[in-house]
Amino acid sequence: CDLLPAAQREIEENGVSYIDQDGDEVTSLVEGRNCVFAALDKDGKWMCALESAYRNGRTSFYKPISCHLYPIRLKKYPTFTAANYHRWKICHGAEVLGRSRGIRVYQFLEDPLRRRFGDEWYDVLRLTCEEWLKSKDKD
Repeated sequence: CDLLPAAQREIEENGVSYIDQDGDEVTSLVEGRNCVFAALDKDGKWMCALESAYRNGRTSFYKPISCHLYPIRLKKYPTFTAANYHRWKICHGAEVLGRSRGIRVYQFLEDPLRRRFGDEWYDVLRLTCEEWLKSKDKD
């Protein structure tokens, strides 16, 4: 899938990213809604044009880890990196679907979390979340 004409115009006029209100560099949006890399595939489904190009062998670059992790945003501190959930109205449909299927954000984002932090880190996260959920159920 290729970029939509409106996305191409946005990139030409404003670039692929901007600094948001939190001071983070984020991907530009088309008309304040869709990521400039969001594109429709041949079946009319939305997907990342960068990921599509990678999966179809058109590039060796997968996509930035910040995109792969979204809606998790990373914040670096002197002694650690925080992984924070960015709750945004555009993701509400995904939240509802995940809740209805019993899928938590850390589970949905297993691949990018492993890609960024490694298998050992993710396994500790998973166990910690499972224990927290067990203790929450006891209350």
